[in-house]
Amino acid sequence: MEKLTLSLCVQGRASFIDGNYLANEILSHMLHLQTFHFDIVTQYITINEEPRPCSDSIRRTFTEAGRDTDCYVDYYLNGTGRCHVYSLPFTLERIRHISHSFPGGMFINVRILRVFDMYPFENAFFARIALAFPLLNHLTISNAIKQKKKSSHQLENSEEESSIIEYPHLIELVFSCVHIDYVEQFLSSLNTRLPCLSKLHVQYEQLVTVTESFTRNATRINCAKLKHITFHEDVNLEHSKDFYIYFPLL
Repeated sequence: MEKLTLSLCVQGRASFIDGNYLANEILSHMLHLQTFHFDIVTQYITINEEPRPCSDSIRRTFTEAGRDTDCYVDYYLNGTGRCHVYSLPFTLERIRHISHSFPGGMFINVRILRVFDMYPFENAFFARIALAFPLLNHLTISNAIKQKKKSSHQLENSEEESSIIEYPHLIELVFSCVHIDYVEQFLSSLNTRLPCLSKLHVQYEQLVTVTESFTRNATRINCAKLKHITFHEDVNLEHSKDFYIYFPLL
């Protein structure tokens, strides 16, 4: 085999997968390999050693082998850790889910992304995502933790637009087990611009709250082109006139 693309999520190990492990356990058995692209997550790992591995030390194990790589590491309150390491330039259309520690970069090929964390996502994180994945089509957000910083109210008062984030190619947005702050973050045009959004997956009550029962102008712009809305529960919309006025293309 001369070319290998590896997308892998591993859990239950005693350590993170680093450059030394890949070289000794995988690449040493592939003597004819010329091209190797990878996207590897090691998660739910309990690290007992001190000091605990950091992104710099893990990245160094790849750079010493001549591989252009980036990575980041998260440690959680339950004592477990997660490491995400990937080769550069990144060639896959889908990347393993990323956390708030994602350092950014340029991922021109990625079209599908999921963000998940046990720490809150703030506005700066979503700005970093928009820059890193400029051609993103599908985004899934999974985070039940309330944001510490909010920008909508400040924008409504100051009318500043410098911090508005745009996802120019995003077609489908999925809110999966999220705090309502993230529905506000994306549907309010005071925070985010979604000019191509046509598919939305959301909890009905959260949508009602954020749109102020389908009357709020700040969320009307990002909802105007929606053609499909999937709710996480059964909802009777038979007599909801405001709903269909608010979403004219449904």
